[in-house]
Formats: sequence, structure tokens, C-alpha cells
Amino acid sequence: MPPAPSFPGRTHSMTRLLLACSATLARLLPGRLAYALARAVSALFWAADDARRQAVRANLARVAPERTPAEREALARRMFATFAESVVDAWRTGEVTIEGGERLTDALAEGHGVLLWSAHLGNWELAAEALARSGLDVSALARAHTDKDLEHYMDDRRRAAGVRIVGRCPLGREARRVLRAHGLLALLGDRRFGVGGRAVPFFGTLARLPAAPIALARRTGAALVPGFVVRTAPGRYRVQLEPPVPTTTGRALEALAAVLERYVRAHPEQWFVFEPVWDESA
Repeated sequence: MPPAPSFPGRTHSMTRLLLACSATLARLLPGRLAYALARAVSALFWAADDARRQAVRANLARVAPERTPAEREALARRMFATFAESVVDAWRTGEVTIEGGERLTDALAEGHGVLLWSAHLGNWELAAEALARSGLDVSALARAHTDKDLEHYMDDRRRAAGVRIVGRCPLGREARRVLRAHGLLALLGDRRFGVGGRAVPFFGTLARLPAAPIALARRTGAALVPGFVVRTAPGRYRVQLEPPVPTTTGRALEALAAVLERYVRAHPEQWFVFEPVWDESA
């Protein structure tokens, strides 16, 4: 399940209440009613969280500059609503198909491990679970969440689905161990793991993306495979694995940004990044 944006000043007890209520309602209500309720909740988030609202507006101004301000405003609202519906899909365990899965298995067969580079697009939690169900031994590196109750809950859910959490730092010992043991390590590379990052062209302007995953792939010799998941219909998702990106040319991060740009351009309402991406592009 994608981590939910929080109300300002939300307490941990409210987190637990929201999780319990959303899980129960999503499973018990008919799908149509569950989605309607999710959209209503998304409208509350839209009204309550000015920081994330402004961040989404700023990001969409870069992603869709050809649209009018009114069109981008509608797109921003639709992003909040789509995010809420994707949470319902996670609770109801939506249907996921995998395309290009041989790119992962072929890369794993080379015996150097695979770093699966993805983004906050579609429903990445369902994608990881689907890969685990397909028979792959999936480890994931997750960015730390400010709400520790939510973080612990998500980690428990991932483990129950067969996805092992190996830490929060791309260059951490556990992450290196997975790849050196010829395993599969998945991470989301469109938001930085703390400070740093490297500026690369992204939608015509420099944006800072984390460079540590590239360094990790180079140090371990792992294949670097981009892969993304998009929502194709209510409750249905498609995981698309792209060809491996070479890590020896010094342009790997630029290549990843270009692939990500293609997916975000096609599905801007599914790019769930609620913080500014172009805030430090120097």
C-alpha cells in the first residue's frame, strides 16, 4: 500500500485508526462505494495539506507545461483521488500482470544480482508483492517515513507478502549483501534518500535524483533494471520491466531519468510524489 500523505499534526493514534478503518472498509464495502469513499477522503487531504498541494502543483507545472493552469489544477486533484483509489486497491489486493519479466530472470541468471529501479508510480507495493508471488526472492529498500507507526505497519505488510526489507540506505551493508549474493533488490529512485543526489535533465530542467543506487550497482556488479507499475483500470495494474541500463558509461542516472520521464508523461495522475522535485536543481 502506498504511504498516505498525512494531515498536519496527525498523531500516531490517528494513524492506527485510519489504517484500521481504511482496511476494514475497503474489504467489506462494494468496490464502487469504497472508491467513492476514498475520493471523499482525498478531497479532505487536498483541503488540509497545503504543502503537498503546492508541491504537486509545482511538479505538474514541469511535467505538463502545455496544459492550462485550470487543466493542471484538475489533474492535481485527480492525482489525489487516484492515490486514494490505489490505497483501496492495495487493501483489496488488486490484479497485477507482469510484462518483460524475462528481463529480470535473464539478468539474475548472469549471477551478479539485480537492482530494480522504480518510482512512486501506480502502486509499487502491489508490484513488489506480485513479483514475490511470481517466485522471485524480492528484497526492498524503503525510505524512512516520518510516521514510525505507519513505517512499522508497512514493513509488516511487506514481510507478510514475501518482500524482505533490508534497510533504508542504498549503500548500506544489507543492500550490498543482497546484490553480492546475486539477489534482487528493489528501490524507488525518484525521491532522494536524505541529502545529496545529482542534477540530471528531467522534463527539460535539471532535477536532483539519488545517485547512490548507481554507485551501489557499480560496486556490486549488479544489473540495473528500470521497472514501473501503472494502473490500467480500477483494481488492475501492469508491471513493465525495461531493458537493463549500462552502468559503465557514467550516464546511467540520465538514462533512468529519461525512462521515468516517459512513464510520468504518459501517466502524470499516477506519479505520487507529494514533495517538490525541482526545488534544488542547481
